[in-house]
Amino acid sequence: MILRPRNAAWLIAVVWFVWVHAAQELLGRHEVFGLATPDFGMVLFVGLLGAVKKNDVFPLALLAAVSRKGFSVDPGIAILGGFLALAWLAVLLRELVELTNPLWRAVLTAAGAMGLAFWLELVRYARTGGALPHLDPLLPLAFTSALGALALGGFAIRLPGLTPLRRRQAWS
Repeated sequence: MILRPRNAAWLIAVVWFVWVHAAQELLGRHEVFGLATPDFGMVLFVGLLGAVKKNDVFPLALLAAVSRKGFSVDPGIAILGGFLALAWLAVLLRELVELTNPLWRAVLTAAGAMGLAFWLELVRYARTGGALPHLDPLLPLAFTSALGALALGGFAIRLPGLTPLRRRQAWS
């Protein structure tokens, strides 16, 4: 059986997502980072959002969510909902912003990381009760994720094996 380059690239994308979520989990356990651990999965996801074809945005969100679920106790449908919401926002913004621009990529990564974390906190609150979640503790996560997107986001599509996913022209 021979894999086509695009199909192989999708499998390699899963591997990259699993690796970055595993690295994020390991860093999050360390005392130095704590809540300020960058959301590397979101950095990779937003980095790829600006480079893939429009039709590949929602399957990419599915891959990101499934790979994150392997390292999370949160409900998979909530994680998928967070990634799909950011994918939908990226599709809406495609006419206004160029997602390959590092500053816009950093802003979208910060918003996505903070939004997903807040959404998952709301889901936990709905399931178990307790105090309503606040956005203040999530600001270091958004800041470090934005810095990660500035530093590493441009490398997302250049990762080995992901070149066949790259779009050749602007989104239409």
